[in-house]
Amino acid sequence: MIIITLLRPKLHFTPKTGWMNDPNGAVFFDGKYHIFYQHNPHACVWDSMHWGHAVSKDLVHWEHLPVALYPDGMGDIFSGSCIVDRENVSGFGSLNNPPLLAFYTSHHTVTGRECQCVAYSTDGIHFTKYEMNPVIPGYEHVPARDPQVFRNPVSGGFSMCITTEKTVEFYSSDNLLQWEKSGEFIIPEYGFRGMIECPCMIFWEAEQKEVLMVSMEIPESEFGKFPEGVKPHRRLMQYFTGTFDGRTFTADTQQREALLVDEGKDFYAGCVFAESKEQILIAWLGNDGEGMKIPTEEEGFRGILSYPRKLSLVQTEKGYRLKQEFYPALENAEEMEREEETGFSEKRTGCYENGRILFDGYVKEEISEDGLRVRTTFGER
Repeated sequence: MIIITLLRPKLHFTPKTGWMNDPNGAVFFDGKYHIFYQHNPHACVWDSMHWGHAVSKDLVHWEHLPVALYPDGMGDIFSGSCIVDRENVSGFGSLNNPPLLAFYTSHHTVTGRECQCVAYSTDGIHFTKYEMNPVIPGYEHVPARDPQVFRNPVSGGFSMCITTEKTVEFYSSDNLLQWEKSGEFIIPEYGFRGMIECPCMIFWEAEQKEVLMVSMEIPESEFGKFPEGVKPHRRLMQYFTGTFDGRTFTADTQQREALLVDEGKDFYAGCVFAESKEQILIAWLGNDGEGMKIPTEEEGFRGILSYPRKLSLVQTEKGYRLKQEFYPALENAEEMEREEETGFSEKRTGCYENGRILFDGYVKEEISEDGLRVRTTFGER
């Protein structure tokens, strides 16, 4: 039997089967890029969240691995992050074989309780949940999720940020197991306000500057904050430049306008790869109305991640801004492939205009010449 894949993109990551949404736990570990993701292995709809898992040496060709984390008595496995415990402060590995720690939110589907938990692995594939979970207990019907854990460059030890939907809370720890709240960040008035998810701190040592990215679901009352020329939409990623004092994040006073990571209407839940020499961003695409019309479930999957992007921080007359570029670059892919018209639109795979416009099936990612503005569209004719 010959199976012709028409809808699955060639350059963007998709699950082998089933549903995928947020990327989780992106990390460079043991010589490979690991990506975990919100996953329902049983159907092409959101339900019964697991952590799917895949690895790559080049961020383009991926090897699918077994499911890393399964739901348990505490609930479904919601979003989170990974960190390599090089000093083995957790005691889950050794100095010669440091463990990979996966921090995630357990979401109880009945009570709504959301707790922060941890699992560990010494081979990067098989994970064991910490028997004393949760490391940060939650309360019924109180949102608290999406932990990002990172090394604290100011006071040492480790920090974690999570969202309560209205704020970003920060915690600190010396051993990755006992955590104390250290501060919180509230969206300034000029920023998009609404429901916050998936916080992500990024550090630039040379510039002595930090960036906090958050994913948002906003009401129509916030639409007036979109930059000129950007069509308003409800789900987005915005970022703030500022400083981290070891306890919490403070936005730059120079920033007075909302800053979008991507101007498209379905670029969401992005994170950067921990332990990587470069700041590499990857996010979830295809959750808007047009994207959901594409019948990828006919080929056994639903969900797609953005093509990886290298981030840098540049100084402008308005302050620091994120600059983006495709990573790895595809400058020489002038016309990689063109296929006949399908039922929805022309399927194209290639990179054009000096590597600034990437087509891949129904995905189009455009980066401005200066790298400061990016627009992703999914499923447009």
